[in-house]
Amino acid sequence: MRHILFLLISMIFVCANHILVAQVPEKIYGKNKVLKPNDYYLQQIPLWKNEIDKNPKNADAWFNYYRANRNAYIKGEEDNSQKSKGISRFDRLKNIVDEMEKQVPNSYEYNYVKWLNGNNDLSLFPYLEKAHILSPQSAEPIMSLIFYYEIKGDYVKRDENIEAFYSIGDYSAGLLNYSYNLLSALDNNAIVFTEGDKDTEAILLLTKGKKYRPDVRMLNMNLLLIKEYRERIFNELEIPQLHFEPITNEENYEKFQQLIIKRVAENKKARPVYVAVTVTKPYTNVINKDLYLTGLAYLYSTKKIDSISLLVQNVEQVFLLDYLKEYFSIDDISVGNVCSMNGNYLFPFATLSRHYYSIGNIAKADYYKKLALKVATEGEILNEYETYFTE
Repeated sequence: MRHILFLLISMIFVCANHILVAQVPEKIYGKNKVLKPNDYYLQQIPLWKNEIDKNPKNADAWFNYYRANRNAYIKGEEDNSQKSKGISRFDRLKNIVDEMEKQVPNSYEYNYVKWLNGNNDLSLFPYLEKAHILSPQSAEPIMSLIFYYEIKGDYVKRDENIEAFYSIGDYSAGLLNYSYNLLSALDNNAIVFTEGDKDTEAILLLTKGKKYRPDVRMLNMNLLLIKEYRERIFNELEIPQLHFEPITNEENYEKFQQLIIKRVAENKKARPVYVAVTVTKPYTNVINKDLYLTGLAYLYSTKKIDSISLLVQNVEQVFLLDYLKEYFSIDDISVGNVCSMNGNYLFPFATLSRHYYSIGNIAKADYYKKLALKVATEGEILNEYETYFTE
């Protein structure tokens, strides 16, 4: 009986502590830095709102409240307010920014959020510039400046900000490791498409900051939606322009998704074109038969190629994979995103495993199967692992 009572008291204590911890507002990072479950952000929203209610002039509370709302998915909301009967995600975030303007207009937090909420609206640059002046050691505005100057084609200022970003040290070694391998498997003077922030940022840091594979030209799908950027890049790379404008309605956006990779492949200098495995299906569905996996990217080719031999060469002779086996950067708060990105090795490893089984090399086949299980477990994609290894 005494033992049972002790267990009950212990459980109450643990649960009480769990509730106590859950009720403490925590710093909210961008998803490309630290990704949490949606329930976490939903929980943090009222906690930070409570801090604002205590002190409406608390700029840090406003910033975290905005970030929690930006990261959260709220069921029933639409991104486009015209499609929603209630408040949309766009309206929800805009209302927060408008309230910040009333309460903390001269703060770093308001000015950066004003820029961030504009989603690369170049007319909002003065807010980004002011945020950087108010907090010159904050990494996020510097990364935003890197992208701004990439869009504007001011490569000198872009590279100056890359150096400044490195000097702060707020980057993930694991994401750099990942993008190093992605870049290392590309042909000379390649063009590579990306879509997300994590690999895009790391590729810029490597190619322009560390001068690793400076011959490679990275094109981000989302930045290419910006007419000014797209037209300048196409001129630089001698690519025929896309003539339908604007890319703001569903029909033109779908055309853009179907044409963009093919159009870039028509560059007059015949530079090889790759598509990072992180690029989503709307861009790749119509050209699947012309995509060949050669590492962490697909090579686009209308001619049939022996992709297995390229994959074997790249993974076994070019990739640096020790960080997958033991990751020593214990202070990397982006380790969750590192594990998520590393999940992209699953398909190459599964392909190699099947290849080695087919030619009777069981030792190598088992090696890649084991490595695939590790990245799938850490990346929380065991369902995909089971699909690859049971089909």
